[in-house]
Amino acid sequence: MPLTDSLITTTTPAPPKMIVYGQPGVGKTTFAAQAGALLIDCENGAGAIPGLTRTPYLKTWDEMKAWLDELALNGAPDGVGAVAIDTLDWLCNRIVEHVVIELDPKSQGDITNTIGSAHGGYYKAREIVQNIVSRDLLPALNAISEHGVAVLLLAHAANTKMTLPEGYDIRTAAPDTPVWLTSLFTEWADAVLFATRGNDGVRAITTEWSPTVCAKNRYSLPNPLEFSWPSLMTAMANSAMTN
Repeated sequence: MPLTDSLITTTTPAPPKMIVYGQPGVGKTTFAAQAGALLIDCENGAGAIPGLTRTPYLKTWDEMKAWLDELALNGAPDGVGAVAIDTLDWLCNRIVEHVVIELDPKSQGDITNTIGSAHGGYYKAREIVQNIVSRDLLPALNAISEHGVAVLLLAHAANTKMTLPEGYDIRTAAPDTPVWLTSLFTEWADAVLFATRGNDGVRAITTEWSPTVCAKNRYSLPNPLEFSWPSLMTAMANSAMTN
């Protein structure tokens, strides 16, 4: 059979894969609870959120990976509408620690190892971290999504210097992940949403990129949008009907 016989010409709706980031206290974990999410607890800060199903506090990348691999293999428990990482930046920290402290063959367990000095120096450890993200983490998240649940990566916000394709630098709000990892996550995600709370207490998400905010979506969402899971699902459904 020629390969052209396998071409796909129809749409294939799938559960959303999203990064939701914002300042502490803006309501990211509450948003995950509204989604009926199972929270992968990397930060130990979700104990006061009602109506939330969560893992025990996971202190290492090995513990986090074990949960992700099990969910990737077996899917989420019945009644779970999403799997949420809380938070992506802390998960990245644990991967970095795993690489520079546990995997360095010459200085295994040395707490003084850094991204720049581990694995022979010259920032080789960065490449190993990127390999874990692209070869282990993102495929596991894709496999979880294939079981029919949304995947939410919650993250803190940072003021980040980013280099545009045109070659000049800008300062922008972005997820608080290492700059050399951010593009892996933002390119993987269907939506990158920046959550804020105004002086009037109203919470909203920015859904489109601007020179001051890293954001995007593949759903033609209105910008801005009320920061709640029901509002997001309604907006996505309306977009699907009009497109």
